[in-house]
Amino acid sequence: MKSVILSVLFLFVFCQGAFAGSLSLEFNDYSTEIRIAQKLNNQQYGDTFVRARYLYNQDTRTNLAGLAVGVVGTPGNIDGLKLGFDVALNGGWTVADQEFLAAGLGFLVEYTPQVLPGLGVNAQVVYSPKIFTFVDADDYYEWGVGASYLVLPNAKILLSFQNIQVDLKNSGKADLDETVRFGIKFDF
Repeated sequence: MKSVILSVLFLFVFCQGAFAGSLSLEFNDYSTEIRIAQKLNNQQYGDTFVRARYLYNQDTRTNLAGLAVGVVGTPGNIDGLKLGFDVALNGGWTVADQEFLAAGLGFLVEYTPQVLPGLGVNAQVVYSPKIFTFVDADDYYEWGVGASYLVLPNAKILLSFQNIQVDLKNSGKADLDETVRFGIKFDF
């Protein structure tokens, strides 16, 4: 599993051609998350993208890998606002070797106010109902909020909170990740 994840990450970073992408690394004392996003298509009202991620949380003994495909665009005439929708596939294992696989819909919102240059806030939600969760899981729910500050033209510092919950068939509800992380994001 780890070799597949590392191979996908390698392809995103080094085989991107002329399309724009980003790499972010967030961490704290007991967890880390790496995210790679690659723009596939740039259109007048929005961009098509693919995102991959890997999360490790030592406290909950969780390994999670995810892949999402979706669109992000600017609605109406609101400067600095972006909305996005995606289809996400998340899977991994957690406490007592319980495995999960969840396909769901995601929604994200990003806002960078014009009056505060460099500052940005974001929020995202992913929901996978029982019919789209497999292996040892009955449902999957994820949400998070964050803030960023542009320190260089292609680099931001990040502060985020994320909560991932899964309903495991044998153990009931489990928090796979519920933590604040600090990190950095590079755009290329």
